[in-house]
Amino acid sequence: MSTDIVITSFNGRKLLEKQLPIVYKNSPGINQIIVVDDHSFDNTATFLAANYPKIKLIINPKNLGFTRATNIGVAASRADFVVLLNNDVYPQKGYLTPALKHFSNPDVFAVTFNETHSSWPNVTWDGKLQYTQGTDKTTAVFSAWASGGSSIIRHSVWNTLTGFNPLFSPGYWEDIDLGWRAWKQGFRIIWEPQSKVQHRHESTFKNLNPNFVSLIKQRNELLFTWMNITDRSFAFEHYRYLVNYTLHHLGYFRIIFSAMRFYPQVLQQRRHNRHISILTDQKVLSLINLPV
Repeated sequence: MSTDIVITSFNGRKLLEKQLPIVYKNSPGINQIIVVDDHSFDNTATFLAANYPKIKLIINPKNLGFTRATNIGVAASRADFVVLLNNDVYPQKGYLTPALKHFSNPDVFAVTFNETHSSWPNVTWDGKLQYTQGTDKTTAVFSAWASGGSSIIRHSVWNTLTGFNPLFSPGYWEDIDLGWRAWKQGFRIIWEPQSKVQHRHESTFKNLNPNFVSLIKQRNELLFTWMNITDRSFAFEHYRYLVNYTLHHLGYFRIIFSAMRFYPQVLQQRRHNRHISILTDQKVLSLINLPV
Protein backbone atom coordinates (compact mmCIF):
# COMPACT_ATOMS: atom_id res chain seq x y z
CA MET A 1 0.00 0.00 0.00
CA SER A 2 1.42 3.38 -1.03
CA THR A 3 0.95 6.78 0.62
CA ASP A 4 1.38 10.29 -0.77
CA ILE A 5 1.23 13.64 0.98
CA VAL A 6 -0.64 16.58 -0.56
CA ILE A 7 0.11 20.11 0.63
CA THR A 8 -1.80 23.07 -0.78
CA SER A 9 0.00 26.40 -0.47
CA PHE A 10 -0.60 30.01 -1.44
CA ASN A 11 2.24 32.43 -0.73
CA GLY A 12 3.45 29.93 1.83
CA ARG A 13 7.15 29.75 1.04
CA LYS A 14 8.19 30.72 4.59
CA LEU A 15 5.82 28.12 6.03
CA LEU A 16 7.12 25.41 3.69
CA GLU A 17 10.72 26.25 4.61
CA LYS A 18 9.87 25.40 8.22
CA GLN A 19 7.44 22.56 7.56
CA LEU A 20 8.99 20.37 4.87
CA PRO A 21 12.07 19.20 6.82
CA ILE A 22 9.76 18.01 9.62
CA VAL A 23 7.35 16.36 7.17
CA TYR A 24 10.18 14.40 5.55
CA LYS A 25 11.72 13.45 8.89
CA ASN A 26 8.48 12.17 10.42
CA SER A 27 6.94 10.56 7.32
CA PRO A 28 9.23 7.63 6.48
CA GLY A 29 8.06 5.28 3.77
CA ILE A 30 5.87 7.74 1.89
CA ASN A 31 5.80 7.50 -1.88
CA GLN A 32 5.99 11.21 -2.70
CA ILE A 33 5.03 14.71 -1.59
CA ILE A 34 2.79 16.74 -3.89
CA VAL A 35 2.69 20.49 -3.40
CA VAL A 36 -0.02 22.49 -5.15
CA ASP A 37 1.20 26.08 -5.49
CA ASP A 38 -2.03 28.05 -5.82
CA HIS A 39 -0.63 30.83 -8.01
CA SER A 40 1.74 32.24 -5.39
CA PHE A 41 3.85 35.35 -5.96
CA ASP A 42 6.44 34.73 -3.22
CA ASN A 43 8.78 32.50 -5.30
CA THR A 44 7.45 29.30 -3.76
CA ALA A 45 8.01 27.38 -6.98
CA THR A 46 11.61 28.59 -7.32
CA PHE A 47 12.36 27.63 -3.71
CA LEU A 48 10.90 24.14 -4.11
CA ALA A 49 12.65 23.47 -7.42
CA ALA A 50 16.01 24.45 -5.93
CA ASN A 51 15.68 22.71 -2.57
CA TYR A 52 13.21 19.86 -3.05
CA PRO A 53 13.54 18.61 -6.64
CA LYS A 54 11.87 15.29 -5.77
CA ILE A 55 8.63 17.01 -4.80
CA LYS A 56 5.90 16.83 -7.41
CA LEU A 57 5.06 20.50 -7.90
CA ILE A 58 1.78 21.62 -9.46
CA ILE A 59 1.45 25.33 -10.23
CA ASN A 60 -2.08 26.60 -10.72
CA PRO A 61 -2.34 29.19 -13.53
CA LYS A 62 -4.63 31.26 -11.30
CA ASN A 63 -5.62 31.24 -7.64
CA LEU A 64 -8.37 28.65 -7.16
CA GLY A 65 -8.61 28.51 -3.38
CA PHE A 66 -8.02 25.66 -0.97
CA THR A 67 -11.01 23.53 -1.99
CA ARG A 68 -10.22 23.25 -5.69
CA ALA A 69 -6.47 23.20 -5.20
CA THR A 70 -6.72 20.22 -2.85
CA ASN A 71 -8.83 18.34 -5.39
CA ILE A 72 -6.11 18.95 -7.97
CA GLY A 73 -3.42 17.67 -5.63
CA VAL A 74 -5.28 14.46 -4.76
CA ALA A 75 -6.08 13.86 -8.45
CA ALA A 76 -2.33 13.96 -9.18
CA SER A 77 -1.68 11.12 -6.73
CA ARG A 78 -1.69 7.45 -7.66
CA ALA A 79 -1.26 6.24 -4.09
CA ASP A 80 -3.71 4.10 -2.14
CA PHE A 81 -3.78 6.64 0.70
CA VAL A 82 -3.28 10.39 0.69
CA VAL A 83 -2.27 12.56 3.64
CA LEU A 84 -3.79 16.04 3.53
CA LEU A 85 -1.63 18.62 5.30
CA ASN A 86 -2.00 22.37 5.57
CA ASN A 87 1.34 24.15 5.22
CA ASP A 88 1.15 25.17 8.88
CA VAL A 89 0.67 21.60 10.20
CA TYR A 90 3.71 19.77 11.59
CA PRO A 91 3.40 15.99 11.98
CA GLN A 92 5.06 14.41 14.99
CA LYS A 93 7.12 11.23 14.96
CA GLY A 94 5.10 8.08 14.36
CA TYR A 95 1.89 9.85 13.37
CA LEU A 96 1.14 7.65 10.35
CA THR A 97 1.43 4.16 11.86
CA PRO A 98 -1.63 4.26 14.17
CA ALA A 99 -3.72 5.96 11.49
CA LEU A 100 -2.93 3.39 8.81
CA LYS A 101 -3.98 0.51 11.09
CA HIS A 102 -7.60 1.66 10.93
CA PHE A 103 -7.73 1.07 7.17
CA SER A 104 -7.76 -2.69 7.73
CA ASN A 105 -11.51 -2.04 7.97
CA PRO A 106 -12.61 -1.49 4.34
CA ASP A 107 -15.45 0.78 5.50
CA VAL A 108 -13.02 3.37 6.89
CA PHE A 109 -12.70 6.32 4.54
CA ALA A 110 -10.46 8.62 6.57
CA VAL A 111 -8.54 9.07 9.78
CA THR A 112 -8.20 12.56 11.19
CA PHE A 113 -5.14 13.48 13.23
CA ASN A 114 -4.89 14.65 16.82
CA GLU A 115 -4.06 18.36 16.59
CA THR A 116 -2.32 20.02 19.51
CA HIS A 117 -4.71 22.29 21.45
CA SER A 118 -7.71 20.82 19.63
CA SER A 119 -9.81 17.65 19.72
CA TRP A 120 -12.41 15.63 17.85
CA PRO A 121 -15.71 17.39 17.03
CA ASN A 122 -18.51 16.49 19.41
CA VAL A 123 -21.47 17.06 17.08
CA THR A 124 -25.11 17.81 17.91
CA TRP A 125 -28.10 19.17 16.00
CA ASP A 126 -30.46 21.97 17.06
CA GLY A 127 -31.63 23.39 13.76
CA LYS A 128 -28.08 23.51 12.50
CA LEU A 129 -24.96 21.45 13.02
CA GLN A 130 -23.26 22.39 16.28
CA TYR A 131 -19.98 21.07 17.58
CA THR A 132 -17.66 21.49 20.52
CA GLN A 133 -14.27 19.93 21.23
CA GLY A 134 -14.51 16.40 22.58
CA THR A 135 -13.29 16.10 26.14
CA ASP A 136 -11.78 12.60 26.10
CA LYS A 137 -8.56 12.56 24.05
CA THR A 138 -7.35 9.17 25.26
CA THR A 139 -9.22 6.90 22.84
CA ALA A 140 -10.08 6.75 19.16
CA VAL A 141 -13.51 8.19 18.32
CA PHE A 142 -15.83 7.99 15.34
CA SER A 143 -15.64 11.51 13.94
CA ALA A 144 -18.24 13.32 11.82
CA TRP A 145 -15.51 14.44 9.44
CA ALA A 146 -11.78 14.43 8.82
CA SER A 147 -9.89 17.71 8.81
CA GLY A 148 -9.06 18.89 5.31
CA GLY A 149 -5.63 19.95 6.54
CA SER A 150 -4.55 17.19 8.91
CA SER A 151 -5.86 13.75 7.96
CA ILE A 152 -5.32 10.72 5.75
CA ILE A 153 -7.91 9.47 3.28
CA ARG A 154 -8.49 6.29 1.31
CA HIS A 155 -8.00 7.44 -2.26
CA SER A 156 -10.55 5.10 -3.85
CA VAL A 157 -13.34 6.32 -1.56
CA TRP A 158 -12.32 9.96 -2.14
CA ASN A 159 -12.87 9.29 -5.84
CA THR A 160 -16.24 7.66 -5.14
CA LEU A 161 -17.27 10.74 -3.18
CA THR A 162 -15.77 13.02 -5.90
CA GLY A 163 -13.63 14.87 -3.36
CA PHE A 164 -14.37 18.34 -2.05
CA ASN A 165 -17.39 20.10 -3.50
CA PRO A 166 -16.16 23.19 -5.43
CA LEU A 167 -19.22 25.14 -4.27
CA PHE A 168 -17.38 25.65 -0.98
CA SER A 169 -14.55 27.57 -2.65
CA PRO A 170 -12.36 29.20 -1.58
CA GLY A 171 -12.68 27.19 1.64
CA TYR A 172 -14.44 26.26 4.90
CA TRP A 173 -17.02 23.48 5.41
CA GLU A 174 -15.78 21.46 2.44
CA ASP A 175 -14.32 18.81 4.78
CA ILE A 176 -17.49 18.73 6.91
CA ASP A 177 -19.57 18.27 3.76
CA LEU A 178 -17.31 15.46 2.54
CA GLY A 179 -17.42 13.73 5.91
CA TRP A 180 -21.20 13.90 6.18
CA ARG A 181 -21.62 12.55 2.66
CA ALA A 182 -19.20 9.73 3.47
CA TRP A 183 -21.13 8.70 6.58
CA LYS A 184 -24.48 8.79 4.80
CA GLN A 185 -23.04 6.51 2.12
CA GLY A 186 -21.97 3.98 4.72
CA PHE A 187 -18.30 4.84 5.25
CA ARG A 188 -16.56 5.57 8.56
CA ILE A 189 -14.21 8.31 9.79
CA ILE A 190 -12.01 8.00 12.86
CA TRP A 191 -10.16 10.50 15.05
CA GLU A 192 -6.94 8.85 16.22
CA PRO A 193 -5.30 10.23 19.42
CA GLN A 194 -1.90 8.69 18.68
CA SER A 195 -1.61 10.38 15.27
CA LYS A 196 -0.31 13.64 16.65
CA VAL A 197 0.34 16.84 14.71
CA GLN A 198 0.98 20.42 15.70
CA HIS A 199 -1.20 23.02 14.01
CA ARG A 200 0.37 26.46 14.30
CA HIS A 201 -2.52 28.31 12.61
CA GLU A 202 -0.38 30.44 10.30
CA SER A 203 -2.34 29.73 7.13
CA THR A 204 -3.19 32.11 4.30
CA PHE A 205 -6.77 32.61 5.49
CA LYS A 206 -5.44 34.61 8.44
CA ASN A 207 -4.23 37.23 5.96
CA LEU A 208 -7.63 37.72 4.33
CA ASN A 209 -10.21 40.35 5.22
CA PRO A 210 -11.95 39.00 8.36
CA ASN A 211 -15.35 40.22 7.15
CA PHE A 212 -14.92 38.27 3.92
CA VAL A 213 -13.84 35.16 5.82
CA SER A 214 -16.86 35.46 8.14
CA LEU A 215 -19.19 35.77 5.15
CA ILE A 216 -17.70 32.68 3.48
CA LYS A 217 -17.91 30.62 6.67
CA GLN A 218 -21.57 31.45 7.27
CA ARG A 219 -22.52 31.11 3.61
CA ASN A 220 -20.87 27.70 3.37
CA GLU A 221 -22.57 26.56 6.56
CA LEU A 222 -25.92 27.21 4.85
CA LEU A 223 -24.79 25.47 1.67
CA PHE A 224 -23.78 22.43 3.70
CA THR A 225 -27.13 22.28 5.48
CA TRP A 226 -29.24 22.79 2.39
CA MET A 227 -27.36 20.15 0.40
CA ASN A 228 -26.97 17.47 3.05
CA ILE A 229 -29.68 17.58 5.72
CA THR A 230 -32.51 15.60 4.19
CA ASP A 231 -34.37 14.15 7.20
CA ARG A 232 -37.73 15.95 7.18
CA SER A 233 -37.74 16.69 10.90
CA PHE A 234 -34.20 18.06 10.73
CA ALA A 235 -35.00 20.19 7.69
CA PHE A 236 -38.08 21.61 9.43
CA GLU A 237 -36.01 22.45 12.52
CA HIS A 238 -33.43 24.17 10.34
CA TYR A 239 -35.90 26.43 8.54
CA ARG A 240 -37.59 27.29 11.83
CA TYR A 241 -34.18 28.18 13.26
CA LEU A 242 -33.37 30.22 10.17
CA VAL A 243 -36.53 32.32 10.45
CA ASN A 244 -36.11 32.95 14.17
CA TYR A 245 -32.43 33.78 13.91
CA THR A 246 -32.86 36.14 10.95
CA LEU A 247 -35.70 38.06 12.61
CA HIS A 248 -33.35 38.82 15.52
CA HIS A 249 -30.25 39.37 13.33
CA LEU A 250 -31.39 41.26 10.24
CA GLY A 251 -27.85 41.41 8.89
CA TYR A 252 -28.07 37.67 8.35
CA PHE A 253 -30.21 38.33 5.27
CA ARG A 254 -26.92 39.18 3.55
CA ILE A 255 -25.62 35.68 4.28
CA ILE A 256 -28.81 34.06 3.00
CA PHE A 257 -28.74 36.09 -0.22
CA SER A 258 -25.09 35.13 -0.74
CA ALA A 259 -25.96 31.44 -0.39
CA MET A 260 -29.09 31.72 -2.56
CA ARG A 261 -26.91 32.59 -5.55
CA PHE A 262 -25.97 28.91 -5.62
CA TYR A 263 -29.45 27.52 -5.04
CA PRO A 264 -29.87 25.77 -8.44
CA GLN A 265 -26.60 23.87 -7.85
CA VAL A 266 -27.62 23.24 -4.24
CA LEU A 267 -30.93 21.65 -5.26
CA GLN A 268 -29.21 19.46 -7.83
CA GLN A 269 -26.62 18.31 -5.29
CA ARG A 270 -29.31 17.75 -2.65
CA ARG A 271 -31.26 15.45 -4.96
CA HIS A 272 -28.08 13.56 -5.81
CA ASN A 273 -27.05 13.19 -2.16
CA ARG A 274 -30.50 11.94 -1.18
CA HIS A 275 -30.50 9.42 -4.02
CA ILE A 276 -27.16 7.81 -3.11
CA SER A 277 -27.42 7.98 0.71
CA ILE A 278 -28.07 4.78 2.63
CA LEU A 279 -28.14 6.31 6.14
CA THR A 280 -30.35 9.08 7.52
CA ASP A 281 -29.02 12.15 9.28
CA GLN A 282 -30.42 10.82 12.55
CA LYS A 283 -28.59 7.52 12.05
CA VAL A 284 -25.30 9.31 11.40
CA LEU A 285 -25.73 11.29 14.61
CA SER A 286 -26.23 8.03 16.50
CA LEU A 287 -22.95 6.60 15.15
CA ILE A 288 -20.54 9.49 15.58
CA ASN A 289 -19.02 10.85 18.81
CA LEU A 290 -18.60 7.29 20.10
CA PRO A 291 -15.39 5.41 20.96
CA VAL A 292 -14.14 3.11 18.21
